[in-house]
Amino acid sequence: MSRKAIALTGLLALGACSHPKPVLYPTEFYNLQNPEKVKADTEECEAKANEFLKAHKSEIVAKKTLGGAIFGAFLGIVTGAFTGDYARAVSEGAAVGAAAGAAHGAVRANTPDGVYMRFTDYCLAQKGYQPIGWK
Repeated sequence: MSRKAIALTGLLALGACSHPKPVLYPTEFYNLQNPEKVKADTEECEAKANEFLKAHKSEIVAKKTLGGAIFGAFLGIVTGAFTGDYARAVSEGAAVGAAAGAAHGAVRANTPDGVYMRFTDYCLAQKGYQPIGWK
């Protein structure tokens, strides 16, 4: 695998580490809470949402990895048409595509989707908070 592909994969993986957090409206209930309690309640709701969607995340990564490998192999076929070395071009294209697909899948899996955000918002609302968005 080329150094550029490895560097790109590393950068994409770093982006997977951070994600938006819920923003809570400063109601009277919110203002009466200790900031540590608000943080703990938010983390608890996010953990519940993660547990609920755990199987979904692995699906996303698997689909993106497969899609990347297929797209990379296709690009390898095109490259092979120009270079004449189809086997090498297809195998390298599939490897780079799979790596990029896995990195994209990891980023996508760690980006809150609609169900994750709604689950977390509902959990926080059940605790008395008023979620107003994500930042």
